[in-house]
Amino acid sequence: MSQETWRLDTTSGSVLVKRFWKGPGVPWQPALECAMALEQRALDAGIDSPRPVTPRSPQFGAATHIDGHGVFRAYPYLDHRPLEPEDDLSEWLGDTLARIHQLEPPLSEAPEPPWWYNQSPPVSLAQWSEWLDRGRDGGLIWAPALDRQLEVVRSLSRQVVEVFRDTGPHVRTHRDVEPWNVLMTPSGRGRWRPVLIDWDVAGPDSAPLEAAHVFASFAMLGRKAPDPTLVRRAAGAYGQAGGHQVRPVEGLLARYAGMRLAKISQRIRVSLGDARPASVDPGTADARAMADIEALPRLVADVRVWRQYFP
Repeated sequence: MSQETWRLDTTSGSVLVKRFWKGPGVPWQPALECAMALEQRALDAGIDSPRPVTPRSPQFGAATHIDGHGVFRAYPYLDHRPLEPEDDLSEWLGDTLARIHQLEPPLSEAPEPPWWYNQSPPVSLAQWSEWLDRGRDGGLIWAPALDRQLEVVRSLSRQVVEVFRDTGPHVRTHRDVEPWNVLMTPSGRGRWRPVLIDWDVAGPDSAPLEAAHVFASFAMLGRKAPDPTLVRRAAGAYGQAGGHQVRPVEGLLARYAGMRLAKISQRIRVSLGDARPASVDPGTADARAMADIEALPRLVADVRVWRQYFP
């Protein structure tokens, strides 16, 4: 879930203010408290991330409630530029993710799959068929595509959940290490230092599947497919820093595929009126759902090729 943010200039410097919730309490507070605790451990371990401002009257962690306005958190504002395709962060990325994955011991058993494995709320195989029927009845443009690709959708849905369950170790981790959550900050003499931000969804995930997704995602920045050299370099740094084994097995990029399915399911819900629009209106959701459904066979073929980039 995205939150509102503002830059606020004060007499002691600029801060980035984030509002988690407009009411007096955050419905997902227990999960957020766990995320804040992992963030604190990462900061204590020296991982490059901004340290939150401690409020005078915290409600929980580093979050505070302001009457009539909601629950907020603040960080020092960082002068920065966004990550660019020319920035090779492979070694930093592998080392940082390995250190995150070792902040706590591995979990004793597999947790429930997070939403990016198409499980929030869980999408049953029967649900896809029900959506198809409703899409046909409503004459929605994505329905013919879903009709053609229904077995691909259902097969992929089964696979991503099974692979998550069977691919350990499972650890508490950042869970949103993406190019937009890495800021390049000036470090003097024209140099730039990467900083990892936004720990709000930190929690349990499969360490190998997250690593594979992260390395492919960054190696794809500004490209149509991951750069194999960047993937191998990041994976090598991850292993050297004590990261868990990432093998090029079937389903290694299930996290990537599951995220695509989750986006399709969300857009179908918006199109059918079952969910409130977030960043897209129903008409746009229709078109994007259709395009993503049509692209699924290519996605399945692509991830089989991309997994071979891992050593």
